[in-house]
Amino acid sequence: MVELNGQTIHDLLPTTIHPLIFQQEMEQFLQLLEQTLPGWDQLRHSDMTKQSERLFQFNRERDTARTGKKALLNRPIAFLWSGILRHYMPEFHGFSMALGPELTHTSWGIIRFKPIDLPDYLVAVPSIDLRKKLLTRQKKGEHIEILVVCIGTLIAEESLMYGFSHDGHHEGMILPVVSVNKLIYILKSS
Repeated sequence: MVELNGQTIHDLLPTTIHPLIFQQEMEQFLQLLEQTLPGWDQLRHSDMTKQSERLFQFNRERDTARTGKKALLNRPIAFLWSGILRHYMPEFHGFSMALGPELTHTSWGIIRFKPIDLPDYLVAVPSIDLRKKLLTRQKKGEHIEILVVCIGTLIAEESLMYGFSHDGHHEGMILPVVSVNKLIYILKSS
C-alpha cells in the first residue's frame, strides 16, 4: 500500500500501461476500440426478453467487429476500484478490505469495470510506518478509504459487455471485462 505524497496515479504507472482512470481517458479509449456510440434507445425495450435479445445480438456484433484490434485489446490498461480497510491481520502484516467498483458516467454510458482472475483473498500490506498510522486511525474508529489500481488486459473474446444498469434509471452501461494481474493499493487522502 502506498500514499501518493504529491504524485498522481499516472505517476505510478509504467508508460506501457494505458490509464483508464478519468472519464476523458475512457471515452478516448472507447472511441479507438469501438468507433461508434451504442444506440441505447434502439437497444432498450419495454419487453425484457426482447431487450435481452437485442443486447445479446449487439454484444456479438461488437465482439466480432473488435477482432481486428488485437494490439489495442492486448495493451495493458489500468482502472480504479475503491474500498475501505477492514481488519488488521497480524499474520500478513496487512489489512483485509471491502472493495467495490467505481461507476463513471460518460457520453458512452456508465462505465463499470469487471475484473476477473482476482485472488480469492486480498490483503493490503503497508510499510511499517504507514501500518502504525493506520492502526492508530482504526483504533479511533476511523473508516480508512483506499483506491485500488487494477492493471490487466481486456478479455479478447468478450472485452466489453453492453447492458443496462439495474438501479432504477436503466441507463446504458458498459462493462469492460479485464483479466487483472496486478493491484496497487493507494491510501486516500484524509
